[in-house]
Amino acid sequence: MPLDPSVTVLVTRTVREGREADYEAWVEGVAAVARRFPGHRGLNLVRPRDASRTYTLVFRFDSSTQLDAWESSPERHAWVARAEELSDAARVQHLTGMEGWFAAPSAGLAPPPRWKMVAVSFGVAFPTMQVLQAVLGPRLTPLPGPARGAVLGLAMVLFMTYVGMPAVTRRLAGWLYPPPR
Repeated sequence: MPLDPSVTVLVTRTVREGREADYEAWVEGVAAVARRFPGHRGLNLVRPRDASRTYTLVFRFDSSTQLDAWESSPERHAWVARAEELSDAARVQHLTGMEGWFAAPSAGLAPPPRWKMVAVSFGVAFPTMQVLQAVLGPRLTPLPGPARGAVLGLAMVLFMTYVGMPAVTRRLAGWLYPPPR
């Protein structure tokens, strides 16, 4: 059976001058439509830094199959056509696995150095594992060691992918992606 990994999609657009409010209203509309599609896990908007008009949308889907259903839908095509009236051509990136944790929040930013990725990942993983051990560990005692490890590992990866890493990387964006000098 082939793997069908979760997918993070980054859509970067430079909005035409004076159309920023229209674009933000468009984002609210497309988000409401996307939420109705199976496997949709959320949409985040990264607003421009400084005087830029470059916005990045971050879509998450449970699987590439579910993303394909969204991307080939007539609803999405209609919304994309509306966005094209408000902005320049989109730059689209599909990311699977952990690489989505450190996707640059706007176009033109270099990825953070690996040592920063390690520091942030460890900073989220270590306390997460401690809490999971304290909360789930006693309940999992009757299970064999590999089963306990699998349950704890799955809980940690789910938390880090959907809660911990998105929150921390958003909060540390200025440190992870400093403005060019």
